[in-house]
Amino acid sequence: MKAIKLITLSCITLIKLSACEKLFLRPNPPTDPLSIFNEYIILVKQKYAMLDAKNVDIDALADSLRSTIPANINEQQLFIKLKIIVERLKDGHSSLIEDQTNPNSMIAQYDLLAGFPPGIDINILFNNYLNKQVNSSIKTLDGGEESDVGFRAIWGRLPDHQDIAYIWIPSWNVTISDEEIEIIFSDIKGTKGLIFDQRLNNGGDPSLAAKFASYFTDKPVYIGFEKFKVGPQSNDFADSPATFKPTNSINKYLKPVMVVTDRNVFSAATSFCYSVDPLPQITFIGQRTGGGSGSVADGWYWGLSVSEFIDAKNHHLDNGFEPDIAVILDTTNKIQDEVIERALQELR
Repeated sequence: MKAIKLITLSCITLIKLSACEKLFLRPNPPTDPLSIFNEYIILVKQKYAMLDAKNVDIDALADSLRSTIPANINEQQLFIKLKIIVERLKDGHSSLIEDQTNPNSMIAQYDLLAGFPPGIDINILFNNYLNKQVNSSIKTLDGGEESDVGFRAIWGRLPDHQDIAYIWIPSWNVTISDEEIEIIFSDIKGTKGLIFDQRLNNGGDPSLAAKFASYFTDKPVYIGFEKFKVGPQSNDFADSPATFKPTNSINKYLKPVMVVTDRNVFSAATSFCYSVDPLPQITFIGQRTGGGSGSVADGWYWGLSVSEFIDAKNHHLDNGFEPDIAVILDTTNKIQDEVIERALQELR
């Protein structure tokens, strides 16, 4: 039963958090299928932070599955049982992997995109808005191999709308220096409105997202609180209030901003959303985001969300951040990006 074997090893091997539960310290733990199943259930109950928010009765779910696990169940069949639990959490941060060293391993993870239409067509965007031939104002920060588009940031003004600025950050999993951020906001300072595109951005460094967010306010902003799972019992939580401060830069952008989202917006990109959401000049447009509001604890073969973020409006965000204006992209229209066009309409 190598699939979940490391769940029963020592806490130093299994988990990267400092706190160790007795669960992981038992010598010579049993490795039969039912014991491995029970071990994972205990792990979810003690570590996962959003069972109530996701309306998951883990005991009832475990009981219904436990009765279907015979003693002779094979590794693949057991993994499928555990996969049901992972998918029921509907949480992109929670996962189970058979073997991280094998690219063909079985993986259990919630599909954030299932059931949602495409929120962006890169060809439409570049051919009609961001191509140098149609928009000479566009500038890019090269690099960003971690993103799907191969650059760290793109910004400028939009064709036929030179008073409207545009910034696209396709990933927060990059390095953008303070000096580069200053250049971006200095370049757009004279515009009357901004479209801040986060589509395809599935997260990365939340401190980088916070730096960009700090340019949109001139005073400290209470943004909500993070609810941490701090003990094994169902009510063992501690709240950590969060406030972010404005940048000291003279290039703050306090004019109307349309933040564009799609289902790919996740984790640190969600952090950006809840940071700027309390600001009066911010409007969200596009699709509901993918969520990923909390911190994640990584095991060698597993990951679970050990906190969730409750925003300043008391919204649970892990199921996604709802836009103020929902817009569906028409991928058959190769001339216009409907989300960008609606954002322009709102700004003008």
